[in-house]
Amino acid sequence: MRNNIFILLLLLGFTSCNDGDIIINNFDFEDANLKSCNKTGKSKVLYKINNDNIFETISLRVSNSNFSDLAGVLSSNAREIRVSLPSSNGSNDAKLIYRTYDGEVQNDYFCGDIPPSSPKVREEFLSVGGTIVIVTAEDLGSNTDQDGDRVLDINEKDGDTDGDGIPDLQDVDDDGDNVLTSTEIANAANDNTNEDGLRDTDGDGKPNYLDTDDDGDGVPTKFEVTMDAQFPTDPANRNEANVAFYLDRFSTNSFMDVTAILDNIIKVRYRSIITIEDLQLQNQDGSAEEISFETYSFGEFISIPVDKPLTPITAGSN
Repeated sequence: MRNNIFILLLLLGFTSCNDGDIIINNFDFEDANLKSCNKTGKSKVLYKINNDNIFETISLRVSNSNFSDLAGVLSSNAREIRVSLPSSNGSNDAKLIYRTYDGEVQNDYFCGDIPPSSPKVREEFLSVGGTIVIVTAEDLGSNTDQDGDRVLDINEKDGDTDGDGIPDLQDVDDDGDNVLTSTEIANAANDNTNEDGLRDTDGDGKPNYLDTDDDGDGVPTKFEVTMDAQFPTDPANRNEANVAFYLDRFSTNSFMDVTAILDNIIKVRYRSIITIEDLQLQNQDGSAEEISFETYSFGEFISIPVDKPLTPITAGSN
């Protein structure tokens, strides 16, 4: 979990006798989950709690202009973020704190406006030097359906079916016909399906979500609309039997100058790997006790899902 740990003035641990003998011999949060206070703004509080054997926490408070304003999201910036401990400009509240307590620490300990009166802090070590390094990237591995179109990534067609510059894995409308893939694979009563059980209105073997002419009437689905209602699923684009024009092979009216396009917004999570270089922690009891790490692995933080708009780079093939 850590590289080259140097404990100054200590060998295997350290002992304080301010309030009874307290032996800190753990400082190991490997099994603790890294959590965040779910508040908006550029100031973030990340923490770990360990209530096994010894009641202890380690917390990091830091502000940075590259942090997301969204609650539950540390950053969506793929660039490396570096922040000094303590802040080099004096205006940042960046600090790392290690504490032990006289009782169990609850999950909401760090996120209240007023620190709770219990449990009582028995030992506190505060950072007096070091550099926080945060590297963030999209956490694609945590999502099996990146575009939320109800077609699992493992079953998505490789490449970009509609040629709009957005791969099918992240395209909410794989065939570019202005009907959501999630709508086109939803089977209704008496629907035709292909051999894979997917909706195939015209029975040509190609599922609707990959078919640019769902009903096989010779008019592409995208154009079976009117000027005032340019999406095929608009209620205005239905026949007297309340069947959408794009699913009715006998409805061949069309509007060829379609300018509307579906918004392509997917949900993504971001994984931030946090390390601290040249970390120095000092006991706040007035003693000279210090703990130093050449590199301390603070942990990985995975954000809540957030919207990510994807803009087509071409008009598509339809």
